[in-house]
Amino acid sequence: MERFLKHGPVTALLTAGILLLFGPGERAQAVELEKVEFDQASLADLVDFLREGAKGKTRNILVDPRVSREISVTMTLHNVTKGVAFAYAAELGGFDYREERHAIRIVPRDPKSSVKPFLRKGRPVIERRVSGIIMPKVDFDDTELRQVVADLAAASRQLDPKKIGINLLLGPGVDPATPVTLELHNIPMAQVLKYVGDFARVDIRVDGNAILLLKRREVGRR
Repeated sequence: MERFLKHGPVTALLTAGILLLFGPGERAQAVELEKVEFDQASLADLVDFLREGAKGKTRNILVDPRVSREISVTMTLHNVTKGVAFAYAAELGGFDYREERHAIRIVPRDPKSSVKPFLRKGRPVIERRVSGIIMPKVDFDDTELRQVVADLAAASRQLDPKKIGINLLLGPGVDPATPVTLELHNIPMAQVLKYVGDFARVDIRVDGNAILLLKRREVGRR
């Protein structure tokens, strides 16, 4: 087990080997990390995570001066590649990155930027898995959304026949303290997330490695 510790409370726990982050076409290598955990990670912490054990151009990381240094990322992911973990950290942190010939450049995030294609790869598998996980009982009473997400993710790993479960993330701008009250029985996890989304007024996005709860888009008035 390898532990990555920076700046006191900021921790990324890596329980598998770390190899090169990116491959051709901006795709991550196939080596999976058993667990990646960030607790209020700063931009410097994320850059260190990217460089740790890296080879080639991934050692060279350039940060555009327009990128905010006040980034704070909190997330937990299981069974993902380092590239996937960093891509989600970038989305949650509000920045982007691009591959150049000799370096990785961290740049401001375009509000209109689309989800990176490799994050959507495998989406049907996640859709089937989350629909196949049946939750015997769901009981939240004014529970903060961040705790709801943590509890559902943990329960999914226990209830999934393959013990893989579902990675759940709160997207940028979502209030983690939003209270949720639900009492449900014998219900697919996909429906639980739908009801959580309705109650907390967040949108649900299914990717190939995680499900994100995103700030709901307001419909403009005519």
